[in-house]
Amino acid sequence: MKTKIIFQVACLVLSFFLFAQSAAFAKDEWIQVRSKNFNLIGNASEKDIRAAAIRLEQFREVLSRVLNRANFNSPVPTTVVVFKNETAFAPFRPLKADGKTDRWVGGYFQAGEDLNYIVLPTATGGDDFNTIFHEYAHFIVDNNFGREGVPPWFNEGLAEYYQTFKIDGDRKVTLGAPQTNHLALLRQNKLIPFETFFNIDDDSMHEQSDDKVELFYAQSWALMHYLINGNGGAQQKQMYRFLDLVMKNKAAKEAFAETFQTDFATMERELKNYVAQNNFTMTSIDFKSKLTFDAELQAAPLTDAEARAYLGNLLYHSYRYAEAENVLRQSLALDASNARALLTLGLVKMRQKNYTEAKKYIEQALHTDAQNYLAHYKYAYVLSREQADDDFVISYSTEAIEKMRAALKKTIELKPDFAEAYNLYAFINLVQNRQIDEGIEFERKALALAPANQWYQIRLAELLMRKKDFPAARALADKVFETPSNKSLKDYAQSTLKSINDFERQLSEAKNKNVPTATTYLIYDMETEKPPSEEELARRREKLKLE
Repeated sequence: MKTKIIFQVACLVLSFFLFAQSAAFAKDEWIQVRSKNFNLIGNASEKDIRAAAIRLEQFREVLSRVLNRANFNSPVPTTVVVFKNETAFAPFRPLKADGKTDRWVGGYFQAGEDLNYIVLPTATGGDDFNTIFHEYAHFIVDNNFGREGVPPWFNEGLAEYYQTFKIDGDRKVTLGAPQTNHLALLRQNKLIPFETFFNIDDDSMHEQSDDKVELFYAQSWALMHYLINGNGGAQQKQMYRFLDLVMKNKAAKEAFAETFQTDFATMERELKNYVAQNNFTMTSIDFKSKLTFDAELQAAPLTDAEARAYLGNLLYHSYRYAEAENVLRQSLALDASNARALLTLGLVKMRQKNYTEAKKYIEQALHTDAQNYLAHYKYAYVLSREQADDDFVISYSTEAIEKMRAALKKTIELKPDFAEAYNLYAFINLVQNRQIDEGIEFERKALALAPANQWYQIRLAELLMRKKDFPAARALADKVFETPSNKSLKDYAQSTLKSINDFERQLSEAKNKNVPTATTYLIYDMETEKPPSEEELARRREKLKLE
C-alpha cells in the first residue's frame, strides 16, 4: 500500500510539472534574438530580450579586456532563455539533489558538452544577472583551466568578485563592489584557517553544511578582493603565480610561502584586518567608446514548435528526461520534421537505453538536416553506447566501427573545433586496441581544443600505455591524480596508474619468461565516465582475458 501511495504521489508531481510546462506556452509569442556571442529565445518582450543580450555582451566584453590573456572562444555555443515572469520560469527551475525545486535560484547556467544554457525569468532583475555573471565567470575559468583542476577558493572567489559587474551609460564599469552579506558573515565568524581553506576541494565542499559553505564563499570573495584590490593591486601577479604552482602539484603551504614571501598566519591577519575596514577599493573602468551592441542584434519570431524543442533540450540537459520527452513530443506534434526535437528525443531514448528508438529519431534528424554536426556526432555516440555491456565497453562490431568513424569524420568536417568528436574517435581506437597512433593523434587534437579537460588527458594516458610509452602515460595520469579535482576523476586516474604499472610489469615478466606479450584491456563506464568501485573493478578485471 505504501509503495502504491508513493507511486501515485510521484505521478501527481510529474503531472503538475507537465501541466505547468504546457501552461508556459499558453497565448505566448516566442522571439529569437541573436547577438555576436549569444543566441537568446524567450516569451518576454523583444525589448527585454534585447536588453539581456546587450548586458551579457557587455559583461563578456569587459571580462575579455580585464582578463586579456584568457580564452573566451569556445566551440560550445550558449543559448539564453528569457522567461517573461516568475510563473513562466517556475517549471524550468533547477532541481536540488533531493529532486525538489530550488526556489531560491533567480537564474542559472546549465553547462553541456554541446550546448550551454543561461536561464532567467526577466531581463531586468539585478540579482538574477548577478547569478548569471557568477556562473558565466565559472564558464570562463572552466574554458581556460578546466573546473576539475582549479581549487574552489579561486573558482568561487573570482566568480563572486565579478558577479557584482555594473555598467552606467554603456561606458562606466564597476567591478568588485563590497558584498555586505559576505562582510557581515565574516565579521561575525572566525576565518577558516588557511591550512584548511586552501586544501578544500570540490568533494569536501559538497560534504560541508550550508553554513560552512556560505562562509567559504564569503572568505573566497574576501581573499580575491584583497589580492586584486588590496595594496593597490600589487598582489595580482602573485595570486596567479600561486595558482600556477598549486595546479602544478605544489603543496599549498609551500606555494604560498614561495609566492607571497610570507606565511599563512601573517596573511590571515592581513585578511582579517582587510575585512574589518569600512573602505573598499573597487575596480573602475571608463571606456572611451560606449559598449553598444544594438546594431548587431537580429530578432525574429520563433515558432511554438521550435520554442518547445529548445525547452525540451534544456530539460534534457537538466537530466529531467520524462519531462523533456513530453515537451519534445509537443514540438513534434506541431512540426514532425523539427530537427532539434528529433535529435533531443533520440538522446532521451538513449538515456532510457532504448537504442532502437534513439537511432530512429536521430536518423530522422539527419534526414531533415544533413548538415547538423551534432546529429552526426550523437549518432556515433548512440552506436558506441549500444555496444556497451552494462554501460561498460569491451569491444565493438566491425559494422558499428565503420558507422561510428564515418559519422565522426562527417562531424569533424562540419565542425572542426568540436573536441568531443576527436575524443570519441580516439576512444574507439582505444577499445579496439588498433590504430593507436591515430588515436593518440585524435586525442591530442581534442586537447589542443580543450587543453584543460582532464578526462582527455587521462584518455591520452591510456592510449600512450597501449603504445607502451609508460613514462609519458604515467606522467599524464599522475598529473591528473595529483591536481585538485573531483573524487571520481582522481579515482579514475588512480585506477589508470595501477593499470599502467600492471601492464608494464606484465610485459617485463613476459619478456623474462619468454612468453607471448600480454595486453591489458581497460573497462569504461560510458554512462558517467566514472570508475566503478575497487571491488567492481576487481570483478570485471577477473572476467577479462589477456591476449
